[in-house]
Amino acid sequence: MFKYISTALLVIGLCIGLSAIAQDQEIQAGPHPKIVFPEQSFDFGYAPEGFFLIHPFVVRNEGDGDLIIERVRTTCGCTNAPLKKSELAPGEETEVTVIFNSTRYNRRVSLGTIVSSNDPINRSIRATFTANMDHTGFLFNVEPFGLEIEKGKSPPKKMTFTVENNSENDYELKLVQWTLDVLEEPNIKDNKLKAGKKTTIEVSIRDDYDYSEEYIKSSFTIEAEGAESQFRFTIPVKGAGPK
Repeated sequence: MFKYISTALLVIGLCIGLSAIAQDQEIQAGPHPKIVFPEQSFDFGYAPEGFFLIHPFVVRNEGDGDLIIERVRTTCGCTNAPLKKSELAPGEETEVTVIFNSTRYNRRVSLGTIVSSNDPINRSIRATFTANMDHTGFLFNVEPFGLEIEKGKSPPKKMTFTVENNSENDYELKLVQWTLDVLEEPNIKDNKLKAGKKTTIEVSIRDDYDYSEEYIKSSFTIEAEGAESQFRFTIPVKGAGPK
């Protein structure tokens, strides 16, 4: 009896192995899609509580078959991740835009978005982002640290943010990203921020953005690089919308 059972198990094992080999050969024969996040993580740095932080992750099809994005989900209910396009030809790309609501967060978070597709090798891939609403150790004072435009009101022609360096070291400021479809490119008045000094950043809403119909959810991220440390901070703008 034991001999028969052993033989049966051996046959089943061989069948499973042959089936797996056949599937691998079918995948290798192609053509098949290959889903890729060229950028797998993003750091917003220090950010205020109660605003939306925005960052688009590019999704690319680096395979030789059509890619179908079947599902996009996030690791937290505080985050949305709308997808621009669900079907990509070989070499084509689209964006998954992370919209993180920092309301009721007063700490550092690390969250993500997961994209599932018909890629036969990597069915799901993940991109992560970090943001820090705990400002302990933040060397700058930003005023205002986030701007909310009253509902039904027009945003200022230019919105000005003051950045003060409270440290004993000089820093160079660099624009990392901004919400392209909402904001014009932010302008840093003086990107060489010396110890104890201030600079300003000016930004405006795009002329072709209809803030009377669309609620503004936007942000821009700045990187500060000094001799001894490097960090980021993100300034959000939200509000307006229909009266």
